Amino acid sequence: MISWGWKPERSEGIWRYGLPAFKPFAVAAPWLSVIILILMFYIIGGTFTAAKGVLFDLPDAGIADGESTELVALVMPVRNETFVFFDDSRYVLSEPTSYDTLAKRLAERVSRTERKTLLVLCDRRVDGGELMKITALAKMSGAEKVLFAEKSGGIDK
Repeated sequence: MISWGWKPERSEGIWRYGLPAFKPFAVAAPWLSVIILILMFYIIGGTFTAAKGVLFDLPDAGIADGESTELVALVMPVRNETFVFFDDSRYVLSEPTSYDTLAKRLAERVSRTERKTLLVLCDRRVDGGELMKITALAKMSGAEKVLFAEKSGGIDK
C-alpha cells in the first residue's frame, strides 16, 4: 500500500522508551496490583469473620417477635462491673463464683419450666461481650431461646 502522506506516521508514545522485553510487564502491572489487592481483602476479611462466639439465628419475620416466658433476667452495668438480677438475687458476671452460682441457678430453673426461653432485659450501656457471656451461659444451662427485649413506649433517650 502506498502512503500518500495524508496522515502522519503513528507514534509509539511512551512505548518508544525502555527495553522492549519489559513492555508486557508494564501493561500487566495495573492488573497484577488489582489482583493482589483483592487477594489481600480476601485474606484480611477471613480473619475478621472467623471468630468464636454465639451464633444468633434470627428469623425473617421481623423485629417484633415475642414469646411468653417465666425466666427473666435484668442486666445492668454499674461502674466497671455488670450485674445480673435473676430470681431475686444479684450476680456479678466478672466474679467466677458469682458466675458459677448464676449458672447453677439458671440451670435449675430452666429444668423446672416447660418453656425454655430466657427473657433478658438489658440496658443499652451493657457491653456486647457481656451479652455474649449471658447468652453462652443460658445455652450451657439448657435454655433453648434467649430473647433480648427492647424498651417499648416512653422516652428512648
